[in-house]
Amino acid sequence: MPRSRVLSIVPTGKDNVTGAARPELERLDRRLRPALMAYFARRIGSRSEAEDLTQEVFSRLACRPADGTATPDSYVFRIAANLLNDRARREIVRREYREAHRVEVNGSFNAMDPFRIVAGRDELAQLGRLIAGLPEKTRRIFTLYRIENIDKAAIADSMGLTTRMVEIHIRRALTLLDQGMEHGT
Repeated sequence: MPRSRVLSIVPTGKDNVTGAARPELERLDRRLRPALMAYFARRIGSRSEAEDLTQEVFSRLACRPADGTATPDSYVFRIAANLLNDRARREIVRREYREAHRVEVNGSFNAMDPFRIVAGRDELAQLGRLIAGLPEKTRRIFTLYRIENIDKAAIADSMGLTTRMVEIHIRRALTLLDQGMEHGT
């Protein structure tokens, strides 16, 4: 293992590390680096990421204000735990973004593809024509339930029907729409 990786991260002339603090950082590095590496590697599974996070712990220690107190191990591992929490939050945000935009990992899917946009608009127009062509009562019930998000029981009460009849009209509308979309009517 190299003598000390801690000092390589602190830019010369712009650090808060005094001559007296450098030996303390070197001692901490020799003593805690293996434990930190194991801590991160167990939780992440990647040795290179564990090394990066370990280096970040020492970077934060090197840049902290010199208050003259010794650095307890619990403080070092609190920094490590916070780094893991930050990493987990970033991963959640990235995953949610990918899911929201339905981007595949290999990049073969482009949500902004002009051909997909035109095809989507055509399908939407076709669906609108099919809905307009439904029988009047079925169209009203379907529109109230699927587009206006009104409860089946409320629709049944307002139209003087049973909930079962509302369900039959909705099923009928879905069947007719599905058939029409399949056949391109």
